[in-house]
This record gives sequence, C-alpha cells and structure tokens, in this order.
Amino acid sequence: MSIVSKTKLAILKELSKQPLHGYALAKKLNITISSVYAHLSELEKHGFVTHTISKRRKVYSLTEKGKILLTLLSK
Repeated sequence: MSIVSKTKLAILKELSKQPLHGYALAKKLNITISSVYAHLSELEKHGFVTHTISKRRKVYSLTEKGKILLTLLSK
C-alpha cells in the first residue's frame, strides 16, 4: 500500500476535523470497513495516526506527524 493514496489522504482530512472510529470513517468516505482498517493500520504503523479505546471502539486521531503530512499534501 502507498503511504500517500487518495483514500489515505481522505482519511487524514476527516481525522483533522475530529477523532473518529473506523465505522464512521467508512460511512463518511463510502468505502468498506475492511479497507478503512487496512489504511488506518498502515497510517498508524508509520506514525500518522494513533488510537484510543472508547466504549470498546478504537477512536483514531491525527498525530503531529500526520498533521504535518496533511499540510504538505494539501499544498
């Protein structure tokens, strides 16, 4: 998987607005849940997103590194 794909960029943009769980991201972006979690896993592996557990769900948010990447890609 590419670090800078169209889908990953869309995920980063959504997470820049507010932390979200995978199901909410899948609904907002109209992609499968399995695809969202594959992308989130890759983004987390590289330090662009992180997660916390809230009500038995993983809630993802951008890290500082993710915010910088989003800024660079949005230029």
